[in-house]
Amino acid sequence: MNRVLFPRLHLAEIEDQSWCPDFLRTHTHRALARAWKTTTSKNGSPAFQASKILVRELGGLSKTAEYTFIDSCAGAGGPTPIIEPRLNEQLRAAGLGSVRFKLTDLWPDLKAWREITSKSENISYIEEPIDATKAKRLSGDKKECRLYNLCFHHFDDPAAAQVLESAVESSDAFFIFEITHRTLPALLNTTFIILSPFITTIYDWWWSPFHLIFTYLIPLIPLFYAVDGYVSCARVRTPEETWKLLTRSSGLSKEEWEQKNGWKLRSGSQVVLPPFGTLYWYSGVKNEAK
Repeated sequence: MNRVLFPRLHLAEIEDQSWCPDFLRTHTHRALARAWKTTTSKNGSPAFQASKILVRELGGLSKTAEYTFIDSCAGAGGPTPIIEPRLNEQLRAAGLGSVRFKLTDLWPDLKAWREITSKSENISYIEEPIDATKAKRLSGDKKECRLYNLCFHHFDDPAAAQVLESAVESSDAFFIFEITHRTLPALLNTTFIILSPFITTIYDWWWSPFHLIFTYLIPLIPLFYAVDGYVSCARVRTPEETWKLLTRSSGLSKEEWEQKNGWKLRSGSQVVLPPFGTLYWYSGVKNEAK
């Protein structure tokens, strides 16, 4: 993993505030969903590469087929519409059954979700708001894997600890994916992303003179991206900081906690949007014996 440049700072993001206009939050969710689809690497989009990490860390295709995947902070759908067909294509080719994905969020983007689910019988959504710190099991008899895509940094330490504890208590695996971080490549990548609203706003709001005026005459959305982009970088945790949230109340080391609770905690990073865009991933998988 790239060297961390400064201590973690849990600064306030505009998107997290109750007074944040809905159109700004929606625009952010859709921009992040597009980022998952962007391809600048021969290895495919970030979502395509994330699907490979899922399969590898869950133990291969046969093990992956045992899970239902819960996108716990789905936003506008994130990588799920890309991961689902790719993953199920692989499973069917291996003679295995398809897996299902469920979209949940504290701020459900129902319009985006309805469009996504209309195109796939393997993706559904929960219409009611779901707080990831208090999430209940949604997979029925199947194993449950919770996904936190570019969202875990939004939680302060007490809330983040609750998210992880909920995942450990009522699911069988979890994955955290982040692209922002307190590293030089992440800061450089974020700088490039901040310029994107001048293009994406036209795509999202071509029909709304109000939103276009706010973008180009009063640079609200680019300023919003700049503030929240760099704040996101400051908020992302290292693997050590993440696992400490699980272990600190017990006083155990990571290895001792794994042995006692029957989970395997792993992490890594890889460049998914060259030259700077790096995907940082953190995974927890329950041992079969448990």
